[in-house]
Amino acid sequence: MPTHYKDPVIACDRRGATVDRPPGREGTRPLHELGWRGRGNPHERPLRFAPHTFVWSCPGCPPVI
Repeated sequence: MPTHYKDPVIACDRRGATVDRPPGREGTRPLHELGWRGRGNPHERPLRFAPHTFVWSCPGCPPVI
């Protein structure tokens, strides 16, 4: 299930592993350093070209990017 960009928890779309979204202005940079990878949901047709949901992979899964 794709994760909405405002959700407090990010979930891996393959294994279901979860991690809390980091607070602050850094966004998801700390998660990328830990091996999490995300990208815009390819099945979404967003308004104004900005996706609202993202697909994520945990460090143990093949990257979604």
